Amino acid sequence: MAERIVIFGGTFDPIHHGHLITARAVAEHFGFEKVTFIPAKAPPHKGDAQHKSAPADDRLEMVRLAVTGSDMFDVSDVELQRDGPSYTFDTLMSLRRMYGADAQLYWIIGADMLGDLPTWYRAGEVIEIARIITAARPPYNQRIPAMLDELREHFSAERVSGLSERVVSTPLIDVSSTQIRRRLGQEKTVKYLMPDAVIDYIRRRGLYHTD
Repeated sequence: MAERIVIFGGTFDPIHHGHLITARAVAEHFGFEKVTFIPAKAPPHKGDAQHKSAPADDRLEMVRLAVTGSDMFDVSDVELQRDGPSYTFDTLMSLRRMYGADAQLYWIIGADMLGDLPTWYRAGEVIEIARIITAARPPYNQRIPAMLDELREHFSAERVSGLSERVVSTPLIDVSSTQIRRRLGQEKTVKYLMPDAVIDYIRRRGLYHTD
């Protein structure tokens, strides 16, 4: 059986329990033994001018702390080793070189990103190289059919069918990185929203606090 490489890419600015719960839900649904988190160095589709972001090295370390002790999760710094925007296509090509042509590559995205797939760099090749898994929490799971209909204008029926087959309903966890950054900027507690080791790291490094 071909090796299955399952990637959860993202900014993770910062990582929180919602990310971990989503990754576990996907792994349990498909029977994956391992999910690898890959923090983006310079995500091309993200931007938050109102709140401070953490440097890439700090975001990587927070992910490492969050997955420490887990048999299911690990982390890769493959995107931090490259200059320029962290395009998924480039990361997939790196993974191909690392694991060989026979490895099956899976890439987990949130339902909010599904509709943006046509705007991705070399999107057609991305969905050929990797099996895209969409983690759909409420209420996004109700929007999936409409998103898939729109994608038929950009991708073949076969590719859209594959995307449709790999939609996973995940628990509704009302926590986001934006919310956490806002709370930290307001000096409010983020306990129970993320692993304690990550909270301690944020405090030690003075991340996300306003001047």
